Amino acid sequence: MYELMQAHPVSVIVVTAAMMVTPLYVLCTYAMSGASAQRGAIIGTGFLIWGAITTWLCLSDQVRQLEAAGGLIVLASWVMPSVVLLLGRKWFLERPLSQRWLIGLQIWRAIGGVFLIEMSRGHIPGIFAYPAGLGDIAVAIVAVVALLASRGRATVSGKWVVVVLVLGVLDFLSAFFFGFFSSQGPQQLFEPEITNNMLQYPTGLIPLFLVPYAIFFHMLSLLTLMRSRSS
Repeated sequence: MYELMQAHPVSVIVVTAAMMVTPLYVLCTYAMSGASAQRGAIIGTGFLIWGAITTWLCLSDQVRQLEAAGGLIVLASWVMPSVVLLLGRKWFLERPLSQRWLIGLQIWRAIGGVFLIEMSRGHIPGIFAYPAGLGDIAVAIVAVVALLASRGRATVSGKWVVVVLVLGVLDFLSAFFFGFFSSQGPQQLFEPEITNNMLQYPTGLIPLFLVPYAIFFHMLSLLTLMRSRSS
């Protein structure tokens, strides 16, 4: 049996569209950077499969029903793609990638605004929606500013890359903290007036898939920056 949030059509369309674009964006990042388009296609295919798995987890409501253990599954899904990247960094970054494409991905963080939409519909408590939704929008705005400030340059300024990465990590930590401790279970610290259903479809695909995808790009951007500075 599948459990779906009675979400606003905008939320369903935005999250679904983002899921569909992710494999293509990886491919374009590699191809437009002058790196191996074939590797971009392989990575994109990996994320496509991962997206299918997380969609099932979200629709089946398995993660939310596990309560505290489900939160740990979310955390594990955030870490796994980056662990794979670190273990195979020579393969993933045989040739440097364009920071414009890597930082440009963070503009998609504005998708977190759907948390605010569903908060207004009574599906997600404000204790989570405000820090997660506004934090994502803020990171997206800073990413736009970083790209505009670096126009005319060969690449994005290293200082701006650091700013985007630091703000992005702080946003991730804030979202996990308020999401984990406002959800039902023995770990619950905050008791909102409404149940936190953010792990249901479609918003559940943000922490289960789109956030790990964004973290993966964070790591690609950081490793690319470190390589450029060392050389």
